[in-house]
Formats: sequence, structure tokens, C-alpha cells
Amino acid sequence: MSNKNNFPEPLSRNKIDRAFKARPALSDNLAQIVNSIFVAAGENAPKVSTRVIPIERIIDGQQSLHYEIQIEVDGVRLGERATPPPMQGEALKERIPTERLREYDELLAAFVPDHLAFEPRPQQLLKAFKRIPTHLDKKTRYSTTIFRPDQRQVFQDTSYPWSAFGRCKTNFGPFSGVMIGPRHLLTCNHAIDWTPPPGFAADWLTFTPSYYDGNSPPFGSTYATNVYWIEKNDNDRVINGNEDQYDYVVLVLNDRIGERTGWLGTRRYTDAWDSLSVWWHIGYPADLTISQRPTFQSWFAMNGDDTQDDAHESILHQADVFPGQSGGPIFGFWEGDVGPRAVAVQSWQNSETNGASGGGDLVDLAIRARSEHP
Repeated sequence: MSNKNNFPEPLSRNKIDRAFKARPALSDNLAQIVNSIFVAAGENAPKVSTRVIPIERIIDGQQSLHYEIQIEVDGVRLGERATPPPMQGEALKERIPTERLREYDELLAAFVPDHLAFEPRPQQLLKAFKRIPTHLDKKTRYSTTIFRPDQRQVFQDTSYPWSAFGRCKTNFGPFSGVMIGPRHLLTCNHAIDWTPPPGFAADWLTFTPSYYDGNSPPFGSTYATNVYWIEKNDNDRVINGNEDQYDYVVLVLNDRIGERTGWLGTRRYTDAWDSLSVWWHIGYPADLTISQRPTFQSWFAMNGDDTQDDAHESILHQADVFPGQSGGPIFGFWEGDVGPRAVAVQSWQNSETNGASGGGDLVDLAIRARSEHP
């Protein structure tokens, strides 16, 4: 149900070009990136050495300046697997009143780095791989259906805001997410492994922004250290009970990778926006790209569940969704902002509709995570 707030409507297709203009990068993009590897070793810490090897390659008729960074690790136990550390975390109990949201305007805004170009529509569009056929039971809500014609488009753009989207991975496999702060990631609850070692809130999660074919990540990669949630998913791989209302988490990452990628803002979804064809979605589908390349779909409508409060609700839509896209944000553009804002994440599907999960609680999680782990 709508809380009758007065938030402005997101921009429509015919208004976005007047409000958001493409621009080149404003500064040099030479910077530092971080990639972590995890190894099993003995009591003595492994010894590490590196080599830098130039790679000769012609791109667009010009010699590229690419390098292989070779890392040699001595003292590793062969045949033993190592994973990132599990996460600490906290369930959110207290809600933030709507009238106080203005206090958090800066925390909830998007950020566009000067070293990245800005493109209001993804560039470098690509052809999709062969689709995987599937059969769905009409009565079951899966962790995310395709409505012909399939309108998803594969892309490999690394300008902002497309730089802020990426691929997550846990014990359950790959899924999607987006940066909403300098070290803050928004994704789905049902892909988090809530069966961690004793003393922790959840098991490990890694995130690679602009993940593409497993190639060298253009912004580095990182892992999560903390997680904030409302109610934990039961990890049974389907969305039951009220899980569709709380299928989002905000994670704190190990480093400030968002300063390299930029990030989206966040905003509370209201049913006043129902039926407006203003929304976008980005994710890593298993059918079109084997979760190796991102896809986007734009200008579709959503409808919040009228029986549920705007604070936490399932939001129905008929954008094209397949497993792997779970956790990918639903987002829009607003007049006066520097970048888009996320209002929900992709959650579930059946053969008749798709469901995102969002509402005021999603924004409250973002505020809490960014305030306690700036």
C-alpha cells in the first residue's frame, strides 16, 4: 500500500536525455586496484614475489599498454582450498521515520568519479549466447521468467553508472549486485549463506564490479566483512512466506572499491510509482551469458503489492529475468541527481510474473551500513 509520500517520479524514456548528458572522463584514470587471493599454508606465512610482463596486443589499430602481473606464492599447501573470511553482521530492528530521511540525503546520493566517463545508456552492446530452456511450475516462486520477446541486452560498458554493477559469489554460486557507497554493496538475501562457522553472521561473499568473462577485473575485486539484514532467508532456494518482502541485504566490503567504480544512490519505493515505465535492471543471467556477462533491460513498469506496507514489499514486474540476475538492482533516474538510485533488488519468479523486493527497509539498511562503516 502507498504511504502517500511526495517523492518525485523517476524520469521517463523521453525525459532522461534532457536531464543526463554523456560526458568524457574529467581526469586521468591511472589508479590502484586490489585483488585478493586466498591460499592454505603452514604455520609460517607464505612468501610472495611478483613479476610484471608486458603483453603485446593491437587494439583498434594501436599498440596496447597491457601487462601480466604474475604472483608467485611459496609455502602453499597443495590440494587444499581456502576461502575468504566469513562475515560479522547485524539485523536491523529500528526503522527511520520518513520525515527524517532528509538528514541522510548525502548518504543516499549517487557518486560519479571524475576518472570515468558518464553514459546515460550502456554502450558496447553484444550478442547473447544460446538460451538455456527451462520449465517452471506456476505455483512455485523460484529465485528468479522470460516474457517474449526477450528484451535483455548484453553489454560490456565500464563508464559510469554501468561500472558500479557487478557479479557476487558465495557458496551458492554467482549472482548480481551493485555498489551503493564507497564500500557498500546491495544484493539479495537469498543468495547469502546463512550457515557460517560459529561466531559469525554469514559465510563468505566476493564481489567483482564490471565482471566480464572472468577476465582481469578493471576495478579490482573484493570481499565482504559485514552484512546488514531485516530477516534472514532460510536458504531453501525458493521464496516462502514473507521472504519476498525482505530479500535484500547491504554488505560492507573489505576496501573502498566504490571510489573507483562510483556508486548508485538509494530511494524508498512507493506504490505511487506503480505502472510507470521508468525502471531499469542489470544482472548476470545463467541462460544468456552463463553468468559471465552482464545484461540490462530498461523502461519497464512495476507494481507494489497493495496488501503490503511500502516499508517492505514484493514489487511485481514483467521484465525478463533468469537465475543469476537475483540481487541485481531495480533502479531509475531522477531530475537533479548526478546518477541513478536503486529502489529494489530482483528476488523471485514464477511462470506468470517476476518479483523484486524493496521498500523503506532497504534504504534503512543502506543508512545503517554507511553510518557505522563509512
